[in-house]
Amino acid sequence: MRTQQQIDKIKQGQGDPFSIPDIPTEGLLDYYFANQDSVIEKNTGPRVLKVDPSLEIFSNLLLALKSRVDNCEIRYMHYFDVTDPHIIHNDDEFEYPNCYKAFTIPLKIYSTTDDIKLVVFDQYYYGGPAKFVNGDDTSGWNVHYNTFLSTYSTVQNIKLYSTIQEDFKNNYLTHLKDSWLWGLSINKALPWRVGDALCFDSLALHCSSDFKSKGIERKIGISIFTVGVDE
Repeated sequence: MRTQQQIDKIKQGQGDPFSIPDIPTEGLLDYYFANQDSVIEKNTGPRVLKVDPSLEIFSNLLLALKSRVDNCEIRYMHYFDVTDPHIIHNDDEFEYPNCYKAFTIPLKIYSTTDDIKLVVFDQYYYGGPAKFVNGDDTSGWNVHYNTFLSTYSTVQNIKLYSTIQEDFKNNYLTHLKDSWLWGLSINKALPWRVGDALCFDSLALHCSSDFKSKGIERKIGISIFTVGVDE
C-alpha cells in the first residue's frame, strides 16, 4: 500500500479533467490495424495493444500532450478496442508509482453518432488498481488486473448520498447499478470526440458512458498513463 507521504505527493498534482483539441493523430489508427497480430483480448472483453511510446509514430502526439501537462513521463501506453463500456475504475499499478495524469485519445467510433462521454468522478482511490462495484459479491467474476472493490470505505471524497441526477444516469450510465454509484459525484463528463485528447487524474474514479445504449457498436482509442517527475 502507499504511504500517506506518497499519497500527499500525488494529491499535489491533481486537478479537474479537461479536453485538449486538435491533437495530431495522423497514422495512429493505421498503426493499430497493421499490428493486429499483437493484440491481446482480455478475459474481461477489451482488446488491447501495448505499444512503445518511444516509437516515432507517437512523437507528435506525445509532444502535443506534454506541451499541456508539465513534469510527467509515460509509464504505460496502449490501444483499446471495445464493444462494451468500461465500468467504474481507476488506472493504477500494484507497484504504486507516483501516478499523475492519464490521457484518452479517441480514434474511431463505429456509429453515425458520437454521443459518448468519459465520466470522471470527484472520488479517488489510492490503494491500487480497482473496479468499483459497491455492495456486490464478486466471487467468480472475471478479472484481468484491477481488483474488485465492493465497499467504498477506503475511497476518498465519498458523499453521504448520491448527487448524480437521474436524467444523466438514465441517459449515460445505464450499464451501472445504482449501488455502484452510491456516494459518488461527477466532476466532468468529457465528450469523447475524435481529434481531442481527454486528460484526467489517473487515480480518480472514472468510466465510459453506456455507448451501446446509443447504438454505438465499437470504439477504438489510446490510453496513456503518466507519472509525475520532480523539476
